Amino acid sequence: MARRSDRITARNVFYIITNGEQTEYNYFKLLKAKRSVYDVKIIFKNADPLGLVQYAQRYIAEANQVWCVFDIDYTYKDKRLIPALKQAEESGIKIAYSNIAFEVWLISHFEKCKTTLQLGDYNGELDKLLKENGSNKTYSKTDEKLLKECFITNYKKAIENSKIIYQNYVKIHNAKYPNQRQPIWNWISSTTVYKLVESLKLKD
Repeated sequence: MARRSDRITARNVFYIITNGEQTEYNYFKLLKAKRSVYDVKIIFKNADPLGLVQYAQRYIAEANQVWCVFDIDYTYKDKRLIPALKQAEESGIKIAYSNIAFEVWLISHFEKCKTTLQLGDYNGELDKLLKENGSNKTYSKTDEKLLKECFITNYKKAIENSKIIYQNYVKIHNAKYPNQRQPIWNWISSTTVYKLVESLKLKD
């Protein structure tokens, strides 16, 4: 009698769930065109980090990976960030944050983001970097063509630059406070979007 073998269906779906309706959603949609090894699904959800993680839990069973993308902004002060991080850890959802905003990741396409930058500084910094790199455009959250031409082409540099900033924060924190939660809400101009992009395993 033939041995019975159960077939295991590989979960190939990769979910990116973001509360950024314009820049983040359009960025990942354009990046998806580079062809990941996964079947990438990008979903916009109007929710804070905790609401985003709670919403994302419905996709875990059918996915290879589920990522929530959000800005730190004021979520720590609103007491919504740490509960979101805890729920994500418990349910296997991955987090790609930017502190303070997603523009930290965009700046990383040109240079390592300065730790002195605050929320109101990002547009001016991006305008300067675009000009220095030969573009006559100014940064706009709704300009999908700008994202495609000036940012997506440099995503590998963004990975390198943002990784340096983030890992430096981790190194300093672990040396002072081993075994304590990483205070990402204090890590201005850091982002872990690079982890998400690396996980996509893009085919150039």
